[in-house]
Amino acid sequence: MLGSGGPSSYGRGASSYAVFIDRVPRILVDSGPGVFLRLGEMGIEPRRMDTVLLTHLHADHSGDLAAFVLARDLSFDEPMTFRVFGPTGGGDFPSTSAFVSLLFDSSGAFRYLQKFRNELRFEVADLPVRADAPIHEVLHDGDLRVTSIAVDHGDIPAVAFRIEHAGHALVVSGDLASKNDNLSRLAAGADLLVYDTTVLDAPGSPRPLYDLHTPPRRIGEIAAAANVKSLLLSHVTQPVLRSQDAVIRSVRAAYTGKVTMAEDCMRVDLTSP
Repeated sequence: MLGSGGPSSYGRGASSYAVFIDRVPRILVDSGPGVFLRLGEMGIEPRRMDTVLLTHLHADHSGDLAAFVLARDLSFDEPMTFRVFGPTGGGDFPSTSAFVSLLFDSSGAFRYLQKFRNELRFEVADLPVRADAPIHEVLHDGDLRVTSIAVDHGDIPAVAFRIEHAGHALVVSGDLASKNDNLSRLAAGADLLVYDTTVLDAPGSPRPLYDLHTPPRRIGEIAAAANVKSLLLSHVTQPVLRSQDAVIRSVRAAYTGKVTMAEDCMRVDLTSP
């Protein structure tokens, strides 16, 4: 857990997760502000972290991507290729491929990183965001498989990700209102579901936020429908933290599995009994 906080600055890093495969850090899911700091604090060596999964392009989920690239560039002396996957564009939001180009190509804001220390390459794929799009296979590399599905985050193109390896499955929701059942389909039977927990049950949060984020009672319903083994509440805001006992009770109205409130620098081992 590199960043478990919401969009406001209150001492937690913003959304970002480092995924270890066979005890080696390999995948970055979202890259919110704080990644650069937390990697160092947790002693995470980014050398093998060549895959980046972006749920959407809000700044609190993507703002530290350049800093992460720099951190990996400084960790060793070899040519680097990043596999980056994220939503296609729409409205005010560029596609993920255009976003990466705006940062790193020959006219990009951080074009100096192309020649800073190591040769730098990106392989970028834009993922479908239609609400009726089927589950999409993002990559399949040996025993590692990543899939995605579109989620409803207002008019912001957004996806959730499922990462499977060695018989275990992790699902990260990104931000979503959960007015459809797409996430429950993606998360079916997962070991751990990391869920956007930004708002309180209505009417405890501003009305417009319910078109963007999922209230606790609905989180419990989705987790129960998906029959996930455990639930980690992340992207938490200060109102949620102040009411965390009530939030967890609301989740547990439908879901009887393990529920944990996320914290920065938390480690979760999916291979443990």
